[in-house]
Amino acid sequence: MNMLSDRELVELAHRDPLAGYKQIYDKYWNLLFNIAFKRLQDTAEAQDMVQEVFVTIWDQLNSLEPKDSLLPYLQVILKNRILNHYAKNEVKLRYIVQAQWQTAFAHNNISQQITLKELQMIIDQAIASLPPRMQEIFLLSREEHMMPAQIAEQLSLSVQTVKNQLHRATEKLRQHLSMHVEPAVLLMILPIIAAQ
Repeated sequence: MNMLSDRELVELAHRDPLAGYKQIYDKYWNLLFNIAFKRLQDTAEAQDMVQEVFVTIWDQLNSLEPKDSLLPYLQVILKNRILNHYAKNEVKLRYIVQAQWQTAFAHNNISQQITLKELQMIIDQAIASLPPRMQEIFLLSREEHMMPAQIAEQLSLSVQTVKNQLHRATEKLRQHLSMHVEPAVLLMILPIIAAQ
């Protein structure tokens, strides 16, 4: 069992990069993997995210500051990797359009006014424009179908904070969409966005 403190691990990494890095890796790999898996629900993706965290740590090893705990620093790197993953993963970001709106437009003449691809782009822009924490909460709710209580537990927030963030996200999306789509289309898609 590793008995060195995080401060001692960083100091070791400065003296002996390979030995220090290996001990940091051994100490935090499983914990970071569990955090990533809980958010992504995909073993391979979670492993990739954690691997990216440790690549970053290796690149920054010489400039790493001795701290009482490395965990908050590692969690920030992991969180940013996951948010970037969501932002780049079009399939996950567009699931609402692909899974639900195709049906909504299938038998409706409104689909002639705006193509599904254009709508997808507008929705992607609207989601990307949300503040990072609000975007994360919104995506957990809509992608992972998590209830506010589950999101609150995972992100260490109060249930009311999560509900408030979801409400604000819906309002921001409504404002963004109202500037870009016809009112009739907006009436069709807002219930899907707002649905919990």
